[in-house]
Amino acid sequence: MLLLRTGRFNFSRCYAAGAEFLKDVPLTKRDNEIVKVDDLKNKAIILYFSSGWCGHCRLFTPKLKKWYDEAAKDENIEIVWVSRDREAKHQIDYYNRALPNVPYIPFGDKHISEFLKKYDVKTIPAARLVNNNGEVIDQEVRNKVQVRYCFNSSRVSSSEM
Repeated sequence: MLLLRTGRFNFSRCYAAGAEFLKDVPLTKRDNEIVKVDDLKNKAIILYFSSGWCGHCRLFTPKLKKWYDEAAKDENIEIVWVSRDREAKHQIDYYNRALPNVPYIPFGDKHISEFLKKYDVKTIPAARLVNNNGEVIDQEVRNKVQVRYCFNSSRVSSSEM
């Protein structure tokens, strides 16, 4: 139920914002800050699946970061990053270099493979807007962000990649 509105999505239509489905999932932010599910209460949640080894991810992540930095000012949203990196060091390096300070599931956690299956993630990058129960509300988040920065004069410059 994301709608394009003046270059951003309208999250007011995301009626069941929250993260109850994440209550047993360990979430971390920069500097090993632990994220509690209550910190995500009343927020629209986007699950973002990507990795540092993926060329398409390295091209898309700066666009998502720019969109998030703009949208988070006006909307109560949060991205939860689900990494497909093959080593913990690679996950942390890519996170620190490319992603905004959003919660992520630590390398090797069982929920990563569970989420890949549950959300039918066959290729990356992928992004899903989910409700409080973890049900997909919008599977087209990636495409909408991509369109925003492919056909808009405020595109992400190559120096931001």
